[in-house]
Amino acid sequence: MFCSGCGGATSPGRYCSVPVDVCDGCGGTWLEEGRLKWIIEIGPKSLPADRVKKLTSYSRPVSPSYRLGEDETRRIVKCPYCIGIMRPVNYSANSGVAIYKCINDHGVWVPKDGIDRLVLFIDTWDRLLREHGPYYTHLAQIERKRFLR
Repeated sequence: MFCSGCGGATSPGRYCSVPVDVCDGCGGTWLEEGRLKWIIEIGPKSLPADRVKKLTSYSRPVSPSYRLGEDETRRIVKCPYCIGIMRPVNYSANSGVAIYKCINDHGVWVPKDGIDRLVLFIDTWDRLLREHGPYYTHLAQIERKRFLR
């Protein structure tokens, strides 16, 4: 199979015991339909501490951006099955993690280190919601009422 991002060859691999296809050239990862959901469910429990330390260390004094960069939104990524152009999506609208989704639901392509960043984002939000659950539940009810007006 070819890589959606660079067109290079991919090789089978595993991420947290989930089968994935990893590009030998650019490091991007192809996840067939449903495999991203598996990673989201089991990833936060099994992300190694050294990866967490690497991902949370900032080398720049500038605060991180949670929007997709222009290079991510203009990148052309093709599905290896239907050769259609894949749509860039910012996971959860504010994570800053680009996920390219096939419009025919064949799967998703994630750039290098994107899955680690995504799992870390989900783990952080899960811990925050557990700690402050009652407040977010109340805010969600208020937001729902506002939306349904």
